[in-house]
Amino acid sequence: MKRMNILVSSSRQWNPGDEFIRKGVERLLQNILGTDQNWLLWNRNPDLFIDRWIDRRMRTDFLTNSMRDPSLDVVDLVVFAGTPEWFGQPVERIYRCLLTHPDVPVLVLGAGSGTDMPQLAPYEVEVLDRSNVFITTRSPDLAECLNAQLSTPKAIPLPCPAFYSADESQGWVMRHRVGVIVQSSGAPNQSIGEELVQGLITELRKAEGRIELDIISLYIDEHMRFSRLGLKHPCMYSYEPDHFLAQFSKYSTIISTRLHGAIAGLSAGVPSILLAEENNFRLRSTQKPFNDFLPIHSVREAFGLAAETSAEQCRQKAMDLRSFRTNAFNDLKGRVKAFIADFMPEESA
Repeated sequence: MKRMNILVSSSRQWNPGDEFIRKGVERLLQNILGTDQNWLLWNRNPDLFIDRWIDRRMRTDFLTNSMRDPSLDVVDLVVFAGTPEWFGQPVERIYRCLLTHPDVPVLVLGAGSGTDMPQLAPYEVEVLDRSNVFITTRSPDLAECLNAQLSTPKAIPLPCPAFYSADESQGWVMRHRVGVIVQSSGAPNQSIGEELVQGLITELRKAEGRIELDIISLYIDEHMRFSRLGLKHPCMYSYEPDHFLAQFSKYSTIISTRLHGAIAGLSAGVPSILLAEENNFRLRSTQKPFNDFLPIHSVREAFGLAAETSAEQCRQKAMDLRSFRTNAFNDLKGRVKAFIADFMPEESA
């Protein structure tokens, strides 16, 4: 039997959030289709752009083990796995190729946006308007924006697929320990304000001897900075996203400045608190589909809650969270399964 070729647009060794989203998408599709597929990567790591932030078209002379050409003549399904780069220059060649391959179905799962809502190019509208395209967004605002540009509204706001990235079989850890996912002001395109960084460092120092916690860095730059601060808390880092997902399941609470760090924590069944600057539209709009399971607090409030909440209270929150995750996953699974049955009947048989 022919193995299915799935072209997924994501990034490797750049943004761990992208990798959490991709893992959630893979878990979803493998739950529907089984595990006998070939996963082909369209790698949106900015190191593969012609000129990073200026000319974000993909180079064709790179040597990493990912696709240099969309090659839709052998691709059975195209998947844009979330993040704001599901349209625009980094994926323009996929859209252009889809114009000449109208029978290839497309899943846009967990589409995101930056501060500004996207204005789609005519060739993007032509592709996304097709009946064999399924779209979910991670914010109601983006769904409304896209539906206003399409002839037939189809974008549905649902929790980001990173919510399904972790192994659901992990049990509850009775030990009350907090994971604090930190960030810095120095990582290009991935920074937060130094005022928030300093507030975080202050609370980490105050927590010494009061809260049992680990400092978690998703970027090597952040790990280097926080490792050199002389804090008594252990510092955790890995280049491999699976290591983070396994680590997250060991905590009773996660505090995170990173949106997809918090969502990956939720995927591990751990109650998570998001730290966000007041004007961070991206974080606040993505938080909405999670109802009350992804609260946003100030640094001081978050550390106060972590200190005051008991292990038993965390356990009860985790049970409610896991029920919400199961229901959300089954909802998305049902929608995607129906789409595949309509447009890929040979795969759903």
